[in-house]
Amino acid sequence: MVRYLPVFALVRGLILTTLFCVGCSAIAAEARIAVAANFRDTAMAIAAQLEAKSPHRYEVVVGSTGKLASQIINGAPFDVFMAADRRRPQQLVDRGLALAASEQIYAVGELGLWWPNKGPDSPALDALAALEPRSVCVANPAFAPYGEAAWELLQRAGLDADWLQSVVRVDNVNLVAGLIAQGQVRAGFVARSSLIAGKRQGTVAAAHGDVLWFAEQAPVDQAMVLLMRAEENVAAQHWVQQMQTPPIRELIQRDGYRVSVKQD
Repeated sequence: MVRYLPVFALVRGLILTTLFCVGCSAIAAEARIAVAANFRDTAMAIAAQLEAKSPHRYEVVVGSTGKLASQIINGAPFDVFMAADRRRPQQLVDRGLALAASEQIYAVGELGLWWPNKGPDSPALDALAALEPRSVCVANPAFAPYGEAAWELLQRAGLDADWLQSVVRVDNVNLVAGLIAQGQVRAGFVARSSLIAGKRQGTVAAAHGDVLWFAEQAPVDQAMVLLMRAEENVAAQHWVQQMQTPPIRELIQRDGYRVSVKQD
């Protein structure tokens, strides 16, 4: 037997459904997160965790810090910028493109010299001079903060200027780890996070003694900002607010970063 609901019940149901949908649309939102290449896997894990625990949806766009900053200056529709340095987020704040109050260091990266199969001696900066410069790789210091930090170390080591100019430069620090793992270069400057991600994916295997780390000499402070266009975007605001919470900080540390003291 078919049952018919009274008209008032149908109307009440429609009203409640409409109110529920309106409420959902007011709470749920989407945000585009521009992320430095070294932080790609961690950002994807953060997005998955935040999506599982909130109604928001996130698109992670990856690139070198310098190129992403340039895209933002030229109007790219990003909502949050997660750089691999402090300088470029500050530049966006100075240009009025990002909210100063949102600026924070979300991770401290670690740079290392990976030189597999070197022999009995541990990797050393000055020993690189014995290699052909085209067999040594860095992230391009013009775009990539990890490359900039590596370049400063090489210059301080007193390596010949002509030798330095012939070193291979690639777009981001993840590519350096890939080239070394594939045997296309002998040595290069990598991020600890890149080695951890590569090991997880089965594409990189770095022996402990093959990497010289510069945790104290060249820490890489990675800062983020909420962009001005996203000032009213609740998904973007939620992303920024969650970066200092214990679950997200644990993810960041798991992937090879240190976290700074929580900022007020």
